[in-house]
Amino acid sequence: MSGRHARPGDWDDGALDSLLVLVAESLGYSCRQVPGDVMLLEGANRLHVSLRNLRQLARLVPRNDWPALVSDHVTTIVTAIEEPLDLSDFELAQNLLRTRIYPAEADNGVLAARPFAPGLIEAVVVDTPTTVRTVTTEEMNGWPVSGDALFMLGRANVRADGPLQLDEQELGGVRVSVLHGWTFYAVTHLAWLEEYLPIGPYGALVVAPNRSLIIAHPIQPPVGGIRAGYRAAVAAARELQGQAHQAYEDGPGSLSPHLYWWRNGELTLLETRYDGDTLVLPEDFRSVLTTLAAEP
Repeated sequence: MSGRHARPGDWDDGALDSLLVLVAESLGYSCRQVPGDVMLLEGANRLHVSLRNLRQLARLVPRNDWPALVSDHVTTIVTAIEEPLDLSDFELAQNLLRTRIYPAEADNGVLAARPFAPGLIEAVVVDTPTTVRTVTTEEMNGWPVSGDALFMLGRANVRADGPLQLDEQELGGVRVSVLHGWTFYAVTHLAWLEEYLPIGPYGALVVAPNRSLIIAHPIQPPVGGIRAGYRAAVAAARELQGQAHQAYEDGPGSLSPHLYWWRNGELTLLETRYDGDTLVLPEDFRSVLTTLAAEP
């Protein structure tokens, strides 16, 4: 296997799990697997390591690099817990703040976080050269800036880091815009999606399957009537959902396999279903398209 990237079948022997246990024990932690595909490390502290995320990271490198990957990954998590930053000085901390999107289930009740979209939250994090860690409400309450102003600051710092790369692609005959970057904060850029793409009153279909990727399809005014417009939206939805499911599985940093409707800065979950082989979008989505098309 030397020199090639790993395949899912390569993990069946539990090599990654064994490496994780070895690294954890060398740092003074015992390990046991708990529900949710998570390894619980217990020692000076209790912390969780996502096995799903670790496998996704391992998929990106040759198997010979797994020991270094696991060591770096676990050591970074342990260091962030055992050597917490002193965030009491807000003047020093504010330039390190970002907002990052996480699955809603990551909210443990103590995070400085707010809803971002159905199934997703936006959390304030501290970004250092070695790790990214979430901010607690207790820490936030000790600062002169909190609430919406703190999230605005975090978003502003993400924007100041620079734009995502934008590529236009054809997927199954559907024109889509792919926004991506080697950053934990790509999906935060959904907050200002209209600065990347020409989005009209119909909005855009959007997926955000992992932390580094957004795929969007601006919905165009119906050409040839509302039925044709709806069929075009269905074709785009089918392609985006397929891409989302694959990228969600691949990771790393899986967020959501679902389809969203971005309109006026708001994200609505589009719960699709199949009628035979035909993808069906929610009735309220279709009714809004019809209403907009009827406007002068």
